[in-house]
Amino acid sequence: MNIHRITYNPEVNSCSLYFIGCNFRCLGCYWKKIYPKFNLKELKLLNLKEVMEVLRPVSPEKVTIISGDPIKNHEFSILPKTLYEELGCEVRLMTNGYILPSLEGLKHVLLSIKALSDDLHKRYTGKSNATSLKNFRFLYENGVEVSLSSVLIPDLIEAEEIKKIAQFIGSIDMDIPYRIIGYMPIDGLPYRSPAYEELKEAAGSINGSLNNVVFSDPKEQDYKGIINLFTNNLRR
Repeated sequence: MNIHRITYNPEVNSCSLYFIGCNFRCLGCYWKKIYPKFNLKELKLLNLKEVMEVLRPVSPEKVTIISGDPIKNHEFSILPKTLYEELGCEVRLMTNGYILPSLEGLKHVLLSIKALSDDLHKRYTGKSNATSLKNFRFLYENGVEVSLSSVLIPDLIEAEEIKKIAQFIGSIDMDIPYRIIGYMPIDGLPYRSPAYEELKEAAGSINGSLNNVVFSDPKEQDYKGIINLFTNNLRR
């Protein structure tokens, strides 16, 4: 696997597993701001056995698989099952939905839908959204808890696109939670953060397509109290 960092939050007894790299190439990817350019071959990346060795001493009640999405491989496929069976923890996955592990042991999936219009999705990520949307339906139909999010980017992913995404989600289940997130600017890219009123307008444009919609305006966070159990120290 390409897990390069594991963090622990002792206050809630939870851990996060961070992948490095991604199968999308999003124009506004926030990880470009967090991490400088790196040589993947020079990094220490953990295999499944090593991940479990790091996690066992803290015995977390919840583990979230987060960050960039991995390449398809056997260890990723059995990761949720292994975490659940060996630690008895709740396993959550944050993903673009392009590649899924086995559903065994998986409690919840937060899926990020970049765009519903396939042309826009290809322009933004470099890939079609067909696989992600198909996998979203697959998760829902197989009883996995799901929630979704999208990033509002003025002049790129705007309120009309958010409305289309919400209508798609509502056509499956109007009670699925959906979060609209304001974009955070990245040096060297032309996109700006949406104003509060723009986020509010995007949420309002959904007009009853969904029953559980929230929006947020993220800020740089300090993450006080978070402990690195393993890290390659890639942050700037």
